[in-house]
Amino acid sequence: MFKTWLPAISGMICLGLGAGLIGVYGFFVPLLSEEFGASTAALNTGPVLLLLVPAFVAPFVGKLADRLPIRRLLLTGVTLAMLSLLAGSQAPTLPLVALGFLGFSLGLTLYGPVVVNGLMVKIYPGREARALAVVAIGISVATAVVPLAVGWLLTFLDWRQALACLALGVLACVWFAVLTGIPGGVAGEAGEKPERAGKEIYRRAEFWLIGGCMALGMNVAMVQAVCYPPLFISKGFSPVEAGSFLTMAGVAGLLGKAGIAWLGDAGRQYAKWLVAGLLSSQAFAMFLLRSADNSAEVIGVLLIAGFSGGAFLPMHAYLNSRYFSPAVIGQVTGSQMPLFLPFGLVGAPLAGYVFDSTGSYDLVLLGLVVALLCAAALAVRLSGKASDGSPALQAD
Repeated sequence: MFKTWLPAISGMICLGLGAGLIGVYGFFVPLLSEEFGASTAALNTGPVLLLLVPAFVAPFVGKLADRLPIRRLLLTGVTLAMLSLLAGSQAPTLPLVALGFLGFSLGLTLYGPVVVNGLMVKIYPGREARALAVVAIGISVATAVVPLAVGWLLTFLDWRQALACLALGVLACVWFAVLTGIPGGVAGEAGEKPERAGKEIYRRAEFWLIGGCMALGMNVAMVQAVCYPPLFISKGFSPVEAGSFLTMAGVAGLLGKAGIAWLGDAGRQYAKWLVAGLLSSQAFAMFLLRSADNSAEVIGVLLIAGFSGGAFLPMHAYLNSRYFSPAVIGQVTGSQMPLFLPFGLVGAPLAGYVFDSTGSYDLVLLGLVVALLCAAALAVRLSGKASDGSPALQAD
């Protein structure tokens, strides 16, 4: 049993120590601002690279994931990402720090959701939801553990030393996980010709609906990850308290993903309603967070947001797997990444600008509510047939 799910466990570690690191960016914003004299709005453009880079390279990476040994892609990605962070930690100027973060963004694409989720769809046919939920649990575990670890490191070390320790630790952990858990011969399945697949997927309404829904939902998560630490600090909480709040959200997200893993593929005909419900629940939590001023209120709101956000995370590849063949799942998921750009390019910088101008994140939280409700509306519009011709989602 353990051996059967070992690739999923390895994928869980890859996502946890890849995409799961995004949440610690906010801890470094005040420190970078103090050392280099940059505004919060300017520093909040950093996560934009996590959208720009995948938007341009993910379609290419997706094709590679359908053709090449995935172990090679994962090892190349984490090595590039962590060495780039290590170089950035020693950079004497802010532009060089940004260059290191650019390298991290590129490496993250190679061992991120496009590759890992594509691997799960290929090697766990009929068990996609459970496998995708298992790998997504890694992000929740990282959200529960890494912020506290970073807060602890920043208590004893400066930001450069803390970032270097983080990079070296992640590099060692992911290499171990990939070498022990991902078979060396795993490669993309032979399937449709890329030219034919490309023409077909772009003509499918599901491609655009799923892509738009996930773009809004995932970009909201990115804005949350960047803004949560300074938001809580602006409310009078300490960095350690802010880290503990994120830990609570991570634990709730873990429970949300565990719920999806327990459900498995039994509720696939109701998937669009599940997605819409999770997005609406997050919107409700963001609305309540505006007025949450004490620890109990913040924790209560984050438990709601964390649970629904965690359960939402595996839905991208899962919905795609309901409509598209596993042979081209990497290409489909990668080709949807440019749809993440419009909101992603303005989300985090605009949030920083609003905070610099008003000293509050209230307007930002209202914007996130609107974005989440729009994403839920796109999910509800999904209907039609799965790639095998059977009903994929409940018809309206």
